[in-house]
Amino acid sequence: MAKTEFYESAVKAGFYGVDKQGLFGKKDNVRKYWEDTCIKLSLRPLVENMQEDSNPLRVIDLGSGSGEGFDLLTHIPVSKISPEKNFIFSGKDLAYTGVDLSPGMVSQGRKNYAARPNVRFEEANLAEGFPLLNEEPFDIYFSSYCSFSHLSVSELEDISVQIFKHGKPGSLMVFDLYGRLSPEWPAYWAQNTEGMLDYTMAYLLPETERSSEKIDWFKVKFWTAEELRALVGRAAERSGRKVSWQCLRDRSILVGRHMDNTLFKSKLFYPRLELNKLFDRDYRGNPANLKLDLSYLEPFRESSVEAFERINAYNRDWNIVLDLLASLHSGDDGRIKQLIESTAPELSEELKMLTWLYRNAQRFPVVDFWSSIMGPQVACVLRNLEFNLPAGLGCGHSLLGIVSIS
Repeated sequence: MAKTEFYESAVKAGFYGVDKQGLFGKKDNVRKYWEDTCIKLSLRPLVENMQEDSNPLRVIDLGSGSGEGFDLLTHIPVSKISPEKNFIFSGKDLAYTGVDLSPGMVSQGRKNYAARPNVRFEEANLAEGFPLLNEEPFDIYFSSYCSFSHLSVSELEDISVQIFKHGKPGSLMVFDLYGRLSPEWPAYWAQNTEGMLDYTMAYLLPETERSSEKIDWFKVKFWTAEELRALVGRAAERSGRKVSWQCLRDRSILVGRHMDNTLFKSKLFYPRLELNKLFDRDYRGNPANLKLDLSYLEPFRESSVEAFERINAYNRDWNIVLDLLASLHSGDDGRIKQLIESTAPELSEELKMLTWLYRNAQRFPVVDFWSSIMGPQVACVLRNLEFNLPAGLGCGHSLLGIVSIS
């Protein structure tokens, strides 16, 4: 009988479990290829030349959880293609401190990065202020995935004042907050801007298990860009420091976590699931299912006309891409020509690229051209339409803002 010791060890280590797909869950394909990418591209021009010597950059991750921010920051691709270097920062280039309120998260983070002496975790309550005032300034005061939305307006303003005072010239502070004007929760558009509102992470549960007794609700602060700009202005004045906006961006306008349910809105559709399929190399997805009926937003238009128009303008460009795909499938060359010639130059170039790909499928020796080549490119085009929008309004699932301290 053949020896099986190696395989027994591999099974115990979890290498032979069922592969987890990227269609559902916390770390789905949209998280990886859309939302993480948004953060990385926003930070890249600001941090690429930050490390002037061999000393590691000091980074504090506020609301770090178990340290996913470290992995994100050490996987920001260099802007120029290089066979010698994939990412701006290696694991050794950062002196990373993760701060979180949860003892379990802090404990897990320490386990996750036990082999890295340059990574540490501290337990602290950010509602009580910046916890490391007695330490040297940090280069990056980082937050991600709406950790700051657990703070009230006054708490976020107070900790911002402390960070602006604590930072050095050139330090960055990253704000990541729930956007109040997202199409996921139009009933919140006109809500009290100072108060905390109900939120849930029930999207992590399978749809069949989202019963009322299994859904946990908690309070968070939703933000508009105008409110965030005002808070930063007040905090800068109180701190006596000058801060400059480097980035203000809406993230996941039509693919936010709650677009795929009716916990906050009346219409049910599944754009995030379809995008997860398009990004995946094993699923074709069906772009026709990405057609979104946003008429449910009409009663809320006057609460924020600018956000309403931004969302619908993005959706119109989104639908042009879907119209092109339908025309390619049907062989309607006249319609394809019309779409390419009648759209703005940036979108027109994307349509030309997709048309070329579709018409040259035979050039790609893959098992399934759509799932391997075409689908992921369609997903990237829809994503890039959002990335190229003007400064954020707070109409995405998240509002990402980055300021520099001087």
